[in-house]
Amino acid sequence: MGFGTLFIGYFFLLNISYFTYTDIIAGMVILLGLYKLSSVNKPFLYGMIGAVCFAVFSLLEFVITVLGIFEISFSGIMLNYIAIPRYILLFALTVFIFRGISEVAKEVGADALSKRSGLCIPLSLIYLFFAFLDIPEIAAALSGFSAYAYVYFALIILYILAVAYNLITIYRAYMQICMPNEKEKEIKESKFAFVNKFRAYEERKSREYAEYKLDKMKKNNEKKKNKRKK
Repeated sequence: MGFGTLFIGYFFLLNISYFTYTDIIAGMVILLGLYKLSSVNKPFLYGMIGAVCFAVFSLLEFVITVLGIFEISFSGIMLNYIAIPRYILLFALTVFIFRGISEVAKEVGADALSKRSGLCIPLSLIYLFFAFLDIPEIAAALSGFSAYAYVYFALIILYILAVAYNLITIYRAYMQICMPNEKEKEIKESKFAFVNKFRAYEERKSREYAEYKLDKMKKNNEKKKNKRKK
């Protein structure tokens, strides 16, 4: 369903030093994952649109960085402000991703995952905080304080922990919500044939139920769309 792809793309956001080189990869991979999930619910659809914006911005970000290497005059000014829209886009993208996961988890009965996903949304405020701190005028004003370097370092650690928490949540979504054609569990066969048959029966029923719940969710979303058109 795309959670595995989404996990790989979001993993690149751990790069906080040279993100201008890896954001384009992160944006494209996240976009691919959300494209696969976009038919499930609206938050994933909006997230896909946000991923398109982030991918386009990341390409611009990369071009400006390359121009800065060659000391193109206007690129230096743009590099001072480029992190601000990046963090704002990441905030919006993260909110849509975890709203989508929360809704799907709730639909399939994974209540713990749904609550965990809900917690990821306020954690994403760290992106807005970094956007604020990266305003050149704010950064210049705060840099005069002696403890600023320690505070900024602590915020970087908090950023890494927040992204790591989000990654674990996406991975859990992959493990609990992923469809059978995406993830095959390797189970050691028992010596007893009836045990193997029982395991296969339980696994098939579990998959059928998960597929039924997600299919029902998609149909409900389609009905709502048709009602609004009328």
